[in-house]
Amino acid sequence: MSVRARKTKGSSIVETAAGLILLIPIVLFLVDVAAMVVAQTENDKLAKACARAAAEFPSSNPGQQSSAAMGVYNNQRRSSLLTPTSLNTTNGGGLVTCATTITCTLPVPVPFLGNSSVAFNAKATEPIVGELP
Repeated sequence: MSVRARKTKGSSIVETAAGLILLIPIVLFLVDVAAMVVAQTENDKLAKACARAAAEFPSSNPGQQSSAAMGVYNNQRRSSLLTPTSLNTTNGGGLVTCATTITCTLPVPVPFLGNSSVAFNAKATEPIVGELP
């Protein structure tokens, strides 16, 4: 009776296939996480820029404050990934507050959840610098 030695090449293919089955979903999830981080960062920058623009005008003229904030908001770059959806500007007590919402469309939708977009909210407050005491 002869004993034949097993080849190890076949088992490495099985291990590679099993590893890819586990690794690919993790990488795709990380792509979604990176997109969400970019969306939240952009939303924070947009809220801060809108508040700074609105703070350039005196509190006695809230129309100018809203127009300045809306100008910055409308100049926000749109893409298939990020879509600004709302802006709310309020003032009081020498401060201007801008709240923004950006919707992020996930590049790799999560299966079985059905939600391929996430909304991010940000709020920024700036002191009004456009009026003299």
